[in-house]
Amino acid sequence: MRQPHCTITPAVVRRTAQGLLQQALPWKPYKSLVTVARLTGLLLLVAALRSSLSAVARRFPFGFSHETARQAVAANLPDLPTLTAALVDALDRVGNRLRRRAWVVAFDLHLRPFYGARATPGTVGGPKKQGTNYFYGYATAVLVHRRHRYTVGLLALEPGHKPHEVVTALLGQLAARHIRLRGVVLDSGFDSGETIRLLQQRGLAYTLPLRRKGKGTNRRNACFALPVGTVTEVDWVTEDSRRRVRTKAVVVHRPGEARVQVYAFGNWGARRARAAARAARAARQAGQWYRRRFGIETSYRQLHEGQGRTTKKDVPYRLLLVGIGLLLRQVWVWLTWQLAHSRRARPTDWLGELPLQRLLQWLAEALQRIYPEDKVIELGQPLLDLDGRTP
Repeated sequence: MRQPHCTITPAVVRRTAQGLLQQALPWKPYKSLVTVARLTGLLLLVAALRSSLSAVARRFPFGFSHETARQAVAANLPDLPTLTAALVDALDRVGNRLRRRAWVVAFDLHLRPFYGARATPGTVGGPKKQGTNYFYGYATAVLVHRRHRYTVGLLALEPGHKPHEVVTALLGQLAARHIRLRGVVLDSGFDSGETIRLLQQRGLAYTLPLRRKGKGTNRRNACFALPVGTVTEVDWVTEDSRRRVRTKAVVVHRPGEARVQVYAFGNWGARRARAAARAARAARQAGQWYRRRFGIETSYRQLHEGQGRTTKKDVPYRLLLVGIGLLLRQVWVWLTWQLAHSRRARPTDWLGELPLQRLLQWLAEALQRIYPEDKVIELGQPLLDLDGRTP
């Protein structure tokens, strides 16, 4: 029997992405014109073009106005906890084969600058960045894998959030979906004694950059003066609960940076090694896992490549746009995994065949074939020639 010829085409990309989005939420038609297929197609085109809902609804013939589109999305949006759970379930649906082993997972924070009123609901404070101290913030969990980095956790940050509370919520998402953890590598935004205590209590291996505290000399700041490669132990008392924290730390130097970094770490290394050798090996492993984590930064840049734009202050809608961006990246990871598996090729080969930008372009093209752009702009007056006269 002749084997079927399998291909990845724009139609496959659209069908996969739209099917995943339609399964993410219990979408319902709105009025008589807005079907589920049209609404999800509109949202995917918003993401693929990195445009706004209003602009895409005006530009392409979906059969309803931009105001009707806004009302349809609002009518289908659940509350924030329900939306969060639904998006994480959709992300997990692509990576359901991930339960075969224990993983190292990267937790990260990414902040979108906000320049409006400080009391706006859903905004959080943080270090000054791009001219502001206020942001819409999101926390994500991504598998650390040398080829395929699946997003497995997502959370919108709330005002007054504590780092260890965010870590607890992300760990809860992973546990609820039966994803086993070997360890975690965390962004410096999670730097707190309570976070380290939490990870130690759960018996997880961890690597976490320590930041300087204050301008004076204290036990943490003293670590930054130690020679590169030093493995030491540092302890301090948390500010709120006044609990003692004790962790190993290693002083490292990242290429291209003048200053050193101090990584807190624990639970890496072989059990049977001698104490001194175990500490050195654990420090090397902690550094190696954190270097792998830098590939995750690419994941967050890729998120923005497939994220729609908005000026709305609606937190659930903003989370939906972030979730769709992650779902599209998840589709890309899934398709490129199949490409790599079938070709047995080097990563540079299969990534070159289907980069994320090309996948988004294919998605936009497939949707535009269904909803072809009406390439006419009404002037409301006669068109003048280059001399300013009416032809």
